[in-house]
Amino acid sequence: MTPATPQSRTVVHEDSTVHVRSSGAGRHTFVLIHGIGVSRRYFRPLADALSRHARVHSVDLPGHGRSPKPRRGPSIEDHADAVWATLDRLGVERPILVGHSMGSQVAVEMGRRDRKVGGVVVLAPTNVPGERKVWRQALRLGLDTLRETPRVNAIIFSDYLLRCGPLWYARSVPAMLENHIEEGIGDVEAPVLIVRGEHDPIVPRRWVEDLASRRPGTVVAEVPGEAHVMMFHSAERVADLCLELTARA
Repeated sequence: MTPATPQSRTVVHEDSTVHVRSSGAGRHTFVLIHGIGVSRRYFRPLADALSRHARVHSVDLPGHGRSPKPRRGPSIEDHADAVWATLDRLGVERPILVGHSMGSQVAVEMGRRDRKVGGVVVLAPTNVPGERKVWRQALRLGLDTLRETPRVNAIIFSDYLLRCGPLWYARSVPAMLENHIEEGIGDVEAPVLIVRGEHDPIVPRRWVEDLASRRPGTVVAEVPGEAHVMMFHSAERVADLCLELTARA
C-alpha cells in the first residue's frame, strides 16, 4: 500500500481549534495525543514509524503547539471532546488512541466514554496518587530532564516556552492534577496497553502495575534504557508494541 502524502490542517470547532498532521495509510488508524505544555513534535519519530503500516493523526491539543489557546483553560474532558470532534470531522472510525503523559489521561477519557475505540495505548501515565502537588510534579519533571537527551529536551523546552508559554502551562496544570486516570481506565472496553521507560522518574513501575490491575487483560511493557519520552529514540520499539495491539482491536 502506497503511504498517503503527509497533510497538515487546522480543524475549527465552536469552543476550540485543533491542528492535525496526518500521514500514512492502512486498515488501522492511530491518533497521537501529546502531554502538557508540549506538542505533536516529539511524536514525529513514532508517527513516521507507524505511518509505514497505518494511518496516523498527530494532534496539537488546544493551547499547545500550533493550536490557538481557547478562551478558558480546558479540562481533560474538554480536551477529549475537542479530539473526538476533530476525529469526527476527519471521518475517523475505531481509532487506536495513543496518549503520552497527560495525553494518556485524555486517551483514557476518550476511551471510557466511547465504544467505537479500537484500542488505547497509555504511554508514561502521569499524576501518580500521593504526588498530586505542583512541586512534586515539577521535581519529577526536573529529574527526567537529566535523563533525556539534549535533542528531546530542546523540543520540550522550546514547546514549553515558545509555543505553549508559562501562563497557559500554569492554567493547564490543575486540570491534569484533578483528573485521576485510575478511576477511568477500568471503564475502557477496548484493548489497553501501558508502556513506561525503564528509567522514567515520573512514572514508577508500581504505578503502572496498579493501573493495569484496575483493568483485567491490560498489557504492560517497559522500554529498556529510556526515560519519560521513550517513544522518541525508541520509536520502532514503541511502534511495534502499538501494532501488536491491533491484533486485539
